Amino acid sequence: MDEIRSIADWIECLNHYKHYGLDAYGNRRSGVRYYFRGEGKDFGSTGATPGIGRRNMKKEAKLFRETERRIPDEFAKCKSTFERLVLMQHYGIPTRLLDITTSALQSLFFACYIDPDYGMTEKEFGNADGVIYVYEVPDHKIKNFHSDAVSVVANIAVYDYKEGLDIRNLRADEENNRKAFNTDSKIQHLVHEIRAEKPYFEKWIDKKDMESIFCVHPLLDNPRVRAQQGAFLIYGMDGDRTKLAQWKDDPQDGMIRRKVRVPAQAKKRLLEELEMLGMTPDVVYPDWKGTRLRLNSEDFWNE
Repeated sequence: MDEIRSIADWIECLNHYKHYGLDAYGNRRSGVRYYFRGEGKDFGSTGATPGIGRRNMKKEAKLFRETERRIPDEFAKCKSTFERLVLMQHYGIPTRLLDITTSALQSLFFACYIDPDYGMTEKEFGNADGVIYVYEVPDHKIKNFHSDAVSVVANIAVYDYKEGLDIRNLRADEENNRKAFNTDSKIQHLVHEIRAEKPYFEKWIDKKDMESIFCVHPLLDNPRVRAQQGAFLIYGMDGDRTKLAQWKDDPQDGMIRRKVRVPAQAKKRLLEELEMLGMTPDVVYPDWKGTRLRLNSEDFWNE
């Protein structure tokens, strides 16, 4: 695992990835983009996992509908299930989305910053190494918010039929099997959910989409998403809707992920360097949260 202690180290690390890629054998691929995610602590096997994956997945649809019931006015502004999931994610409700960014500096900030709003404490996170996840994503895995493939995966989150959504025994490898797959009642129920937002959606779903992880560029209608240069990974299912798709490095045709360590003792210095570059909490959070963090900071009162 690479390790960085300064912004200069981080730039050197990024240059290496740019020239050699993330493949362990140095096989740089064309047609890829890089994304990043910073976490203040190395959570091991549960790191870089969507929030719903750490909770009871069987409650996912209920969680969505309960959120919709409690804040209908907010949900009514959204035009798709994906947009509603983004809204839930923004307010800290567990979803099958994972926040990532196109900004390497933003990810470094999150690997170092102790955010009290997320229950972080100096004792737990100040003495822990942070990590940055670097994602190499091929173009065909990058989708816009209105993509049909994104609608398919997003609506798995609201699927709430008694028969469940288990596709492990449904084959879709040949034409006849694909037709049978798409006439199965479980798939028809999923199509029904999708057509609630896209009446023109064809009654045809690719099984691979349901079990995929996609990188999605959202609608930039949120100041925080814009400031953080945000994007999302949306996780499909692992055979059954109660299990998230498993991350698997795929150097041939899919995504690759690498982890970079940020030593605990280097966090203070890195935050100081980031501040010199204008990367402060009130810039990362260009809303009431950022203003509150800035005006309550010791730096403000000691100026």
